[in-house]
Amino acid sequence: MKKIINWLMPKEKEFFGLLTEQSSNALEAAKQLKDFISEYHNFERKERKSKAYVIKGLERKGDEISRKIIGNLRVSASAIDQGDIRRISSLIDGIVNLINKAALSFVILGIERIDDNINKLAGIAVESLAEINRNIAELRKLKHVKEHYIKVRGLEAEADNIYQEALSELFHFYKNPVDIMKYREIYGILEEITDKCKEIANLVEDIVAEHV
Repeated sequence: MKKIINWLMPKEKEFFGLLTEQSSNALEAAKQLKDFISEYHNFERKERKSKAYVIKGLERKGDEISRKIIGNLRVSASAIDQGDIRRISSLIDGIVNLINKAALSFVILGIERIDDNINKLAGIAVESLAEINRNIAELRKLKHVKEHYIKVRGLEAEADNIYQEALSELFHFYKNPVDIMKYREIYGILEEITDKCKEIANLVEDIVAEHV
């Protein structure tokens, strides 16, 4: 028990504080994307562009947090494998990049119709990142990591099924190859977010296994 209570030194606590801040920012970006998609049909083109740039601002914020984490790693010793910290931070950063890419793709590709599959995938992205955010926050105490991992894994499997169904519908019912390309791009970006969430959950579970 003593090992569990004292496994984090002050510097490790700082790292996990920054990782929690970074994952919270990613969750906020996912929520903004979901709201953007939900209200998309109500926006004119200029409004869509301005809403997408709100998410771009969260991407920049995430980049700043990531740079701070990497900068601290260069000058600090850590009982936690620095590669693990770097990898988690990089994956979270990659998720926010994907969220930003998704929002901009709606505008750049001129998407006009939001289907149920897009709404479902955006919702699962929010749920997955909410679990990741709780997972990283709980990691300080080495608690509840397994249950978060199970939820993230289940959400990733659900997203895979929706993605496959979305592609099936796309190739069966769409005749315009340009439309097929556009929607395939959107589906792929949204599905990749949940893949990266599963990667983070795997890494967190591995860290816990090394310290209990």
